[in-house]
Amino acid sequence: MTGVTELKSLKTLLESEGIDSIQAAMRRKDLAKLGDPLTNLLFSLAYSLHSQNFGAEKVSGKILAAALRFAELRHLAPSRLDAHGLGDCVEAMIAYGWLSGFFSISDAVNVLQEQFLLYDTGTQQSRKKRSENIARSFSVLLQRIFEQGQMQDTTESQ
Repeated sequence: MTGVTELKSLKTLLESEGIDSIQAAMRRKDLAKLGDPLTNLLFSLAYSLHSQNFGAEKVSGKILAAALRFAELRHLAPSRLDAHGLGDCVEAMIAYGWLSGFFSISDAVNVLQEQFLLYDTGTQQSRKKRSENIARSFSVLLQRIFEQGQMQDTTESQ
């Protein structure tokens, strides 16, 4: 079984469902459900590499909502959402980006790990500061997904 075939099928599913942009994806609860474990996997892998310890970590909706704001992409999400709702939007965006081929698991882990080196994400700091630094790390991934989406939109409109 090849992973490429399955991903192409899932990308076709995105298209058949009319999910053709990041904003459309962010309104889909089903993509958020897929993006939740994907986001946690990316974080767990990057953090395990960074800390040199295996571990499974979860990223809270508050952290993901902050990442959306740090990336200056809050305007893409529907208005009147709380932190949980914004977190769902981010998870949907990450799922959409991965399914669309904007990044691989390895790419995302590398982006996060690079940011972890810039921002202290260790457990020795306050919970608030650690959460902020993790959000800043995720904001870089979100910016890259957004840029890839913009490039896709430009290519398709030509």
